[in-house]
Amino acid sequence: MLAHQAALALIPLLSFLPAYALDANSMRSRSVYQVITDRFARNSSSTGDCNVADRKYCGGTWSALAEKLDYIQGMGFDTIWISPVVENIGGTTGEGEAYHGYWTLDPESLNSNFGSADELKSLSSSLHNRGMYLQVDVVVNHVAATSSSTFQPSGAYGPFSASDDYHPFCWITDYNNQTNVEQCWLGDDSVALADLNTESNTVVSYWNNWIKELVSNYTVDAIRIDTVKHVRQSFWPDFVNAAGVFNQGEVLLGDAPYVAGYQKNASVNPFNYPVYYPLVRAFNGTGQSFNELISMVSSVNGNFTDPTLLGSFLNNHDNARFESIVTDTSLIKNAQAYPLVTDGIPYVYYGSEAGFKGGNDPDNREPMWTTNYDTTSDMYKFFTSLNAARSAAGNASSTFYTDKMTLSQPSETTLLVAKKPLISVFSNGGSSASNVSVSVDSSSSGWAASTKVIDALTCESFTTDGSGNLAVTISKGEPRVLIEDSQKGSLCSGSSSSSSSSSKDSGAGMTTRVGGWVALAGIFVAGLQVLL
Repeated sequence: MLAHQAALALIPLLSFLPAYALDANSMRSRSVYQVITDRFARNSSSTGDCNVADRKYCGGTWSALAEKLDYIQGMGFDTIWISPVVENIGGTTGEGEAYHGYWTLDPESLNSNFGSADELKSLSSSLHNRGMYLQVDVVVNHVAATSSSTFQPSGAYGPFSASDDYHPFCWITDYNNQTNVEQCWLGDDSVALADLNTESNTVVSYWNNWIKELVSNYTVDAIRIDTVKHVRQSFWPDFVNAAGVFNQGEVLLGDAPYVAGYQKNASVNPFNYPVYYPLVRAFNGTGQSFNELISMVSSVNGNFTDPTLLGSFLNNHDNARFESIVTDTSLIKNAQAYPLVTDGIPYVYYGSEAGFKGGNDPDNREPMWTTNYDTTSDMYKFFTSLNAARSAAGNASSTFYTDKMTLSQPSETTLLVAKKPLISVFSNGGSSASNVSVSVDSSSSGWAASTKVIDALTCESFTTDGSGNLAVTISKGEPRVLIEDSQKGSLCSGSSSSSSSSSKDSGAGMTTRVGGWVALAGIFVAGLQVLL
């Protein structure tokens, strides 16, 4: 009897064991690094050149990616978004090969070019053992075909072998006609993306079961959903509910009310394309106006149910890299910093830290191994500091991730963003700009008199005046990310590498805790075996 009571007393410890699936609340504090699986890391046996213009497989795999987690975690990123994992069409088309993963053939099988089921599971486990998370890209709108009007589904398409599984062929010709957008086909005569009939109960039921199994089989923590606006809104709530994890969806349009409809009506958390476009324009040259960006942030706040759940980004695989149109290093730093210190969940595209400058697809899908995964570059350290600042702010304030920022314009070339406890000052003056003094009022910062403040990017320290105000100099157009010294955590505590993140989100800290819980679980199980 006593043994049984002792065993029951141990059961509450199970509630403290780590759960990896991410929901909205836990996703807000994540920082995501996006990779194209085929282009990020390859096994040592792969040695050929990777010419992006050829649009062919270059040898990237899940197992090779797992070996480079130190590199990613070293910058403070704790979540990795990988390419779609399912089997794609084979061979070479007029648009190249399906190295990117978006040309689905059979969703019941994995893309063997990336590895085996065991290797995908191993990648997931490797991430979790470090306290990191796995986000998988999924495509439910279409499968790929090498013909259009002559497309005939077959058993090669797994569950979608019948003509009733598809919308009748028609190209999308009118993006102002939502039915045309949702039921006609993307692609071209080289690769037609056969549009699945997501009004069919059979198709809907399959996808809901499929996503549930994918998440369960590979311990997926979050999903990224491709081509969201090409599927009716009423399809998505059951799908994301079946997934049971956080979703980030691609609604590739800059119209805030339109994109917001997917968060309101479809249970999808879109990427913040409405802010992306004015963000690029604000920093794509010296002295650009911030008015459009400020206005769009206001529109986003007014239209979206929860702007803090939007995916914030500067670069991705669908758009030309910012660095392909801007060469000024300070403009690049300002634009790259914005998503990490403002509202939303930050996403950084691989190679941003390595100075990649590829334009539109396929030029923006460069092989990462050519960089030797350099951790000493200025931009690698820059992202490390930004992630550390964001983490420190989240540790200092329980509402940091849910509070909405405020924007103001101290001067023609500067933008002040207050997302307390972070106060960020951006400049589009460029590297050759003269010094500009910016006053940060206590009404914006909440700082008291004689408060010590540090810049997370330079580790310079400042002290507010008797009223809590602070004057900072913007030199060479570089951004400032300011936080109270008492709230900095491990930020600026020594070398730049030690400031990658605070104890809440640091890889080392989370790995130690996970290991501790695993040990505790082992003790618990052993205790049950003995006591019962």
